[in-house]
Amino acid sequence: MIYSYSRLNCFQQCPRKYKFRYIDKIKIKHMETVELFLGKRVHETLEKLYVDLCSQKQNTLRELLDFLHNIWTENWNDSIKIVKPEFNPNDYLSMAKNYVKGYYQQYTPFDNERTIAIEKRIVANLNNSSRCKLICYIDRVAKTSDYVYQIHEYKTSSHLPSLDNMKSNWQIPLYAIMLKMKYSYIKKVKLIWHFLKFKKELSVTPATIDVKKIENDVTLLINKIEHISYFRPHPSKLCAWCEFNKICRSWISSQKVLLYIDWRSFLVVIVIMLISRR
Repeated sequence: MIYSYSRLNCFQQCPRKYKFRYIDKIKIKHMETVELFLGKRVHETLEKLYVDLCSQKQNTLRELLDFLHNIWTENWNDSIKIVKPEFNPNDYLSMAKNYVKGYYQQYTPFDNERTIAIEKRIVANLNNSSRCKLICYIDRVAKTSDYVYQIHEYKTSSHLPSLDNMKSNWQIPLYAIMLKMKYSYIKKVKLIWHFLKFKKELSVTPATIDVKKIENDVTLLINKIEHISYFRPHPSKLCAWCEFNKICRSWISSQKVLLYIDWRSFLVVIVIMLISRR
């Protein structure tokens, strides 16, 4: 079995969802959200930027924005879900263009480091255990003149976390562990998150993170997954967006309770109105 961060994170969110998706392999057609669509198109645009730079071509900002506009219109369809009624597709396209524009203006002429890999796929055994095999895809790997290897990840979220929160999130630190395991000559690694909405860069080095704890925590989590017999649901606010909520007994039961409470509340209001009229 090969595990990824998204797979492990799914189990942490809800073991029942993990069972539906990865064990039962239930296929549920669900709507793509506009936020997810925006993130994909921005990543593709920044990927083009660095792929072309590796071929000694620096795109102009206009060229990148035209590329973004084209892939947006080519891939857009009316099934993409927009939750906020005050926004339309053009509003989100403008957001995406602003993210790319802000990044371009912040880092041009892109000569602070040398990109050595884009969408880098790495497979590694954690703690030298064949049972703890992990796979990851890194947005971009770069190297500085003093041989510091940088892991770059692009974030289009509307929330800017604190640096402490990023240190406690083991996704990118785990990528750093896997990168060093795969390439033993790498000694120095820097983790960089780009929060595009805020034009903000957060960075840490593995030296400031308890790497051994992350390795052990992930190993224990994988062992738990492989030996668990009952995948208990973890109800939360995320259930409303889960693609399996229509077949999840926990979610269905919670909705019945809410419906019952709503009817009781409605009856109470009616009684109060009738009494007040007397």
